[in-house]
Amino acid sequence: MNPVRRLLPWAALLAGAALVAAGTWVVALRFQSPAQREAAASPPPAGPVTVQVTRGDLTEQTTVLATAARSEAVSVAVPAPAEGRGVVTRSGAIAGGSVSSGGAVLWVNSRPVIALAGQFALYRDLYLGARGDDVRMVQQALADLGYDVGVDGELGAGTADAVRDLYRNLDAQAPQDADAGRAAPAPQAASPAPSGDPTAASGPSGAQAQPALVLPAAEVMIVPTLPAVVTSVPAVGATVDGQAAVVFGAQEVTLSASMPAGVQARMTPGLTGTATLQEQSVDVAVAQVRPASAENRPQGAGETAAPAAEAGVVLRASNGQIPAEWVGRSDVLITLNLSQPVLDALLVPQRAVSVDAGGTASVLVAQEGGAFAQVVVTELGCTAGTCAVASEDGRLAEGMSVRVDG
Repeated sequence: MNPVRRLLPWAALLAGAALVAAGTWVVALRFQSPAQREAAASPPPAGPVTVQVTRGDLTEQTTVLATAARSEAVSVAVPAPAEGRGVVTRSGAIAGGSVSSGGAVLWVNSRPVIALAGQFALYRDLYLGARGDDVRMVQQALADLGYDVGVDGELGAGTADAVRDLYRNLDAQAPQDADAGRAAPAPQAASPAPSGDPTAASGPSGAQAQPALVLPAAEVMIVPTLPAVVTSVPAVGATVDGQAAVVFGAQEVTLSASMPAGVQARMTPGLTGTATLQEQSVDVAVAQVRPASAENRPQGAGETAAPAAEAGVVLRASNGQIPAEWVGRSDVLITLNLSQPVLDALLVPQRAVSVDAGGTASVLVAQEGGAFAQVVVTELGCTAGTCAVASEDGRLAEGMSVRVDG
């Protein structure tokens, strides 16, 4: 037999074995055991999650459509002196002239009647230590004039100093300069003043030492919107008997808007924003917040539910004036800042900031080699999951990465 023919079966057998081995290898690649598949599907070990520090403005805003109209004429009664007869002794404003917040509208019994912006007339004299909504309103008016006073509803030394300066600008003596330290006999049957009472304290001789009179109600005229043009004012020599009034005319263009009652809680006089109509923009500020009207409140159980109550807001131009051609338009877009904007600050996710028991805030900043360094920061404000921070030592800068998972 030919030797070549004798080797052919063996060659075929070897080739078949090779094909079987190759097929088995391919199948092994395509098909894995459950254990192998589970091992392959396991995620890699978790690493730190970081976010890059950016620089920008932190703002919290809301938008609403407003209607432009000329402000309505307002008649404000001239407050009468608490004691004695009140007579107009000098004019502080004339018909057709403008009165600004902090200015004297007129003088009664040689004392100034000062115009301040607010929502209701003062119903009492304000003494050092007084607390209440009327104090808060006066503080807000002073703050709008640029005085550094806290709007906390408590009449402290800072508010008293601001009022004293207000009188000084009018060349008038402030009440606390004239009456500070006065003493009045204590009523014989008077009980001891309760602890913390800001209106009385026992003196060494049994008399009650009264706190300084800061602002008499008879010397303040609260006007809803200022500055305002005076239409009429009582003449010199007129008697102030509760009937005399100053009329402020409809001259200024203002913006009014309504908003859901839930947003009303965020609305306070002084909030700033921008009014835009077509391609014109004007800086504006909230001048007055009007509470939701009772007729719009939801009805009681068993009745058809009424629409959610709407609150109103009146806005004035912060600088200059609202264009007269806007009057009658109801499509003025208002963008209001719900909080004081933080401009040109370092921005990080709120999750990156941790605060210890002592109130110190810090972030973890990525270093070379995968390590992290704790950097102390100052929180300037947070909104919508983002915080504006500052680093006094310069160890945090734009472009760095901070850890957000730990």
